[in-house]
Amino acid sequence: MSDILTAPLTTDAKFAPTNAETVYLKNRFGLSYHIPYCAQADKLVGLRGKRVLEVGGSLPAEFVKNHLGVAQWTAVEELSYWRTVDKVENLTASPLQQKADAKLADAKPDLLDQDYVLLDGAIEDAPDALAGQFDVAFSIACFEHVSRLPKALDKISRLLKPGGMLFTMFSPLWSAHDGHHLPEITDRSGKTFKFDRSPIPPWGHLLAGPSGLYQYLCNHTDPATAEEMVYYVYHAPHINRLFAEDYVAYFQQSPLAVKICDGTFPSDVPARMQAELEKMHPDKTLFQFNGLLAVLQKPFAT
Repeated sequence: MSDILTAPLTTDAKFAPTNAETVYLKNRFGLSYHIPYCAQADKLVGLRGKRVLEVGGSLPAEFVKNHLGVAQWTAVEELSYWRTVDKVENLTASPLQQKADAKLADAKPDLLDQDYVLLDGAIEDAPDALAGQFDVAFSIACFEHVSRLPKALDKISRLLKPGGMLFTMFSPLWSAHDGHHLPEITDRSGKTFKFDRSPIPPWGHLLAGPSGLYQYLCNHTDPATAEEMVYYVYHAPHINRLFAEDYVAYFQQSPLAVKICDGTFPSDVPARMQAELEKMHPDKTLFQFNGLLAVLQKPFAT
């Protein structure tokens, strides 16, 4: 995907924590991958002094104001997604414990006079009233969950100012070895499975299909749990099941100009597995990438 990389971006990086500072920030705010991803975003698009729209997340207010130095931060969380996950994982710490300032669809520009705002809703439902309000759209670990990506990209473009930037970094992709994104599920014997502790073999979700995977899982757990896993892998609305090539095409077809689109966290695909995957999915080849990092820009007004 490096063939769609254009010119490098030049901005002054302001958030570049040391290893010790990263550990402190992770412990202080209960974060993990968020810290290096924020550093990457600040390096590529700049966050300090900007009005930032966070898509599919709600980083702590103290962190974004005191450490990222933003001028204003509007977080958009689709709480219905978290309710779906909560049915399985019984979450104790999630956005469900936060109180949204308003529904996204009802938000008005004067609400953004606050330094930090949390809005409940899918970015696809953002109102035109917020058009042109943001310098940067920032999104991590979200785009694999967006069910209507072309519409989401169109809305993000509308919400950005001319020349505004979108930074997104997300994984695992459906086409990755663990792209099934299995939520935490405990079977009748008390054994707990999750996407990083899964009985599903690498790329198995792309090769087996629902009935085949169900049959396979019944050899590793009870039938009821096998059925529940198959539901979340193939049918639940918590992931969009887009391949790497689908994201690239949607980015290129969006109103935004692609500045960077790179595969992240690559893994070796055995030659036999690559051949099997290409046979099952003839128009796809990029099974090695676990995620994507992309930077897009809204054209300047002409």
